[in-house]
Amino acid sequence: MKIGYARVSSTTQDLELQKKALAEAGCEKIFSESLSGKDNRRPELIKMLESLRIGDIVVVYKVDRVARSLKGLIEIIENLNSKKVDFVSLDSGDKVDTTSPMGKAFFQITGVFAELERGMINARTKAGIDNAKKNGVKFGRVLGQKNKGTKDKLDKIRIFLGAGKTYSWIAKELSVSKKTIADVKKQISSV
Repeated sequence: MKIGYARVSSTTQDLELQKKALAEAGCEKIFSESLSGKDNRRPELIKMLESLRIGDIVVVYKVDRVARSLKGLIEIIENLNSKKVDFVSLDSGDKVDTTSPMGKAFFQITGVFAELERGMINARTKAGIDNAKKNGVKFGRVLGQKNKGTKDKLDKIRIFLGAGKTYSWIAKELSVSKKTIADVKKQISSV
């Protein structure tokens, strides 16, 4: 069975081009998500990997849609190899046989380029931000300005701290900084 995986980095990007190409390639099921590919803990990727059976073929639009780092790519390929599943990237038009030495080498080289591309994007973004700062552009909220949703979040932080949740868990759950959580904890301790 051909199983497709489509991914874009944010909800503002469109998955339809990838989904259409995967459907045209004969994918009977397509898993898709709008998340960064910097790690492999993505819900739809995990569901896809768990659903695979011997003889399946995973199809992606481009290799960097499944992983953005060489380490992440190798981890996924090892998972596919252990399940005896093949991998096809529509971008190259070639079926990559990851069980052969040549297929492994090709895949690792492709992964290196995906990681290089991500590094170059990060470098360009940093250079753009640095340039904007030099030209007087300010980033973040104005000093003293509060986020409109902060009061509700502060109440929830107190509840989560009381329940013994970790700073990391609370920060992720409420989209707040660990400093905000620490400030709330200081307020609780001083009362």
